[in-house]
Amino acid sequence: MTGLTFDLYNVHVKRVTASDARKNWFKLLDEAVKGEVIAIERNGSRLILKLDKRKKSIPDYKKWIRGNWDDADKWGWEMTKTGRVIPVIEK
Repeated sequence: MTGLTFDLYNVHVKRVTASDARKNWFKLLDEAVKGEVIAIERNGSRLILKLDKRKKSIPDYKKWIRGNWDDADKWGWEMTKTGRVIPVIEK
């Protein structure tokens, strides 16, 4: 890997070619997880690899939907011939 670096808006960025990225992909992933920003360059285009630090907000649907969550993978919905949607429970 070339290991060249440059400052972009005062952010340290590691520059690598696409070929070097392919050869060292897992090493680059580990570096990105540790906070390194990596620019992968190919044919004049630049892809940026960096850790997404946004907070992941997953709502707790269990408090909104009543039911037995242990059987959540055994039920679903089915449409009848008349166009009604009814719950179906796998037994």
